[in-house]
Amino acid sequence: MRDRYVDLLGTVLATTLQVADGLEPSDLDLPTPCDEFDVRRLLEHLIGWQQVTAACAADREAPVLDGSPTYRASAEPGSDLRDASAALVATLRARTDETITMPYRGATPMRVMLAELIAETVIHTWDLAAGRGVSVAFDAEVMSAAHDGLTLLLGESFAEMGFRASAETTPPADELVRLLVRSGRTPADWTA
Repeated sequence: MRDRYVDLLGTVLATTLQVADGLEPSDLDLPTPCDEFDVRRLLEHLIGWQQVTAACAADREAPVLDGSPTYRASAEPGSDLRDASAALVATLRARTDETITMPYRGATPMRVMLAELIAETVIHTWDLAAGRGVSVAFDAEVMSAAHDGLTLLLGESFAEMGFRASAETTPPADELVRLLVRSGRTPADWTA
């Protein structure tokens, strides 16, 4: 299962890279559905946590300051995203331990961390796509893993920091929209 989740994460990251392709400097100031992040801060968050996770997977000290990643957008955040994504997937593939020690929670089963990372990356890839005005889609297997990961994330003590309660009373049929609604987003506000 762990290897399959690494494969699924690689698929999600490939989609993230497609959404980030062709970023212009003016795009970095665009708002996103993730209230506290414009495109620049969203990329910093994505790249920073990829760097943190890759360091932890390689049993190196994670690049964090006061519990947050230290990456700041360079002149080439798209290139930085490509490099961070490739390093993350390679490091996760090479890891043989069934646990990983993360700075925000300590020892964590790899399957849990991967499911949560898939959920977070799918959601933030949609955030990036919505901010840039493009559409994004994921296959059923990715969405199933993302829903599993979001369920785990919502059960964590830190969930209130990253997620709002859903305002929807009837779950949408579309799995991506349902995931977004479960994370507290309102996708209808960002549909062209």
